[in-house]
Amino acid sequence: MFEIDNIDELYALQKGLMEIRFNTSDVDWAVQGSPFLSHIHERLVESIIAYHDASGEPRKAQGWRDWRRFDTRAMERPAIRDYLVKMWNDLYTPEAKREAVTDQMRPFVFTDDDVTEMISEIEAEHGKASEI
Repeated sequence: MFEIDNIDELYALQKGLMEIRFNTSDVDWAVQGSPFLSHIHERLVESIIAYHDASGEPRKAQGWRDWRRFDTRAMERPAIRDYLVKMWNDLYTPEAKREAVTDQMRPFVFTDDDVTEMISEIEAEHGKASEI
């Protein structure tokens, strides 16, 4: 199995995943929306936190825990919404829509209310796009 044990490599991979998943508009939709990639991203951030905990750096670990809070994400929230608005019609069931939203919200920590709120935002934005 592939293993990374260097914190600088973990940071580099984290930055790359953030760019691909949230900051680039010309990424293939299957990559940007990949549930596999979202789970890997989640595990990567958990590994960074665990590294800092194990290294006796609780402030850095807490900084990452704070960073993960979805309710503080100003830049990624619209990126998630805009991406899912484009594919909302391809998600045929409420369960598929909810799953797609949670996949996109990883690696952040979120509540069921956060997911429901994001679905409402997507549906409102999707309705606006359909009217045009």
